[in-house]
Amino acid sequence: MNQNNSRLIGIMTTALYLLLLSGSLLFVNSSTHAADDVESFDHFTTGFPLTGKHQFLDCSSCHIGGMFKGTPLECYLCHNNSRAPGKHPEHMNSSNICDDCHTTDTWLGARFDHSGIFSPCENCHNNSIAIGISPSHITITASSTCEDCHNTITFSRVGRVDHGSVSGSCDSCHNGVKATGKSPQHVFTIAQCDNCHNTNTWRGARFDHTYATGLCLSCHNGSIATGKSTTHFVTTLDCNRCHTTVGWLPLPHFTHDSPDYPGDHRTGVLCVDCHTTNNQVIAWPFPAYQPECAACHTDDYVPDSHKGVGDVPLPISDVADCSGSCHLTGGIQSNEHRASAGSW
Repeated sequence: MNQNNSRLIGIMTTALYLLLLSGSLLFVNSSTHAADDVESFDHFTTGFPLTGKHQFLDCSSCHIGGMFKGTPLECYLCHNNSRAPGKHPEHMNSSNICDDCHTTDTWLGARFDHSGIFSPCENCHNNSIAIGISPSHITITASSTCEDCHNTITFSRVGRVDHGSVSGSCDSCHNGVKATGKSPQHVFTIAQCDNCHNTNTWRGARFDHTYATGLCLSCHNGSIATGKSTTHFVTTLDCNRCHTTVGWLPLPHFTHDSPDYPGDHRTGVLCVDCHTTNNQVIAWPFPAYQPECAACHTDDYVPDSHKGVGDVPLPISDVADCSGSCHLTGGIQSNEHRASAGSW
């Protein structure tokens, strides 16, 4: 090899070395700038700020294959169980907008928004995916849904029970456990609630006495129901001896069943004519002869008109029972003195 060729080869070698050296320096410089660019890049400018767990992910987790343009911004396009974890098989039927309920910090503790749910309540509220009907829940019809009574804010505060969605008898719920039942002061009855009440309110009951058991005064005592006024006739008799279940007034005719009752008089005799103290106890004018007619009519007795053997006037004690003591024919009373007669 001549001297010229050797010199040419040396020049070319030196040039190649310098070229390679400059390329290496250029690569190092470019890499340094690229790293600086990544660290200083504001992801907010893309319309997708990195918050929560997203800010700790490697770029390649989302920008697969180094592709930046066209990376999805919607949650479900990444969280589809392909690019990133998505809904599990038990997830409720909902929209694909994850951040309606979840945050970028964690899937747990979701802030649930029912507006994005499309399936019936019971599909989730089945005590598996979400809280469902408790053992003490009232019995409902097959066609009932949660929103018939509940709202999406809370289960515990029911605005109003829709009785059209409830099955079973009234007392299957209104037993004081599942729902409000009879108070201790309630009238004693085995009838169902709707015989007297309606589903709007307990008050203003349309009372049906055919379903009430026991004596009237067991309820009409001034506490459970209207009772006797302070001026009421003092008696131990039950209300239905004088009143009806239609109304307190007018009073029907009272029927005396006591053997002491002298019978219905023809003249107008008022209750207070005998019961002068507004009490069922009779104030006999001549108590020695009670309960005979003479107990009231001793002053009406005329001895000369009542003579016995030897034409001797009889003492009133012998004829105290005016309507039965005399005028017997064959042992049968002639009713000469009867209470319904116009005169003696």
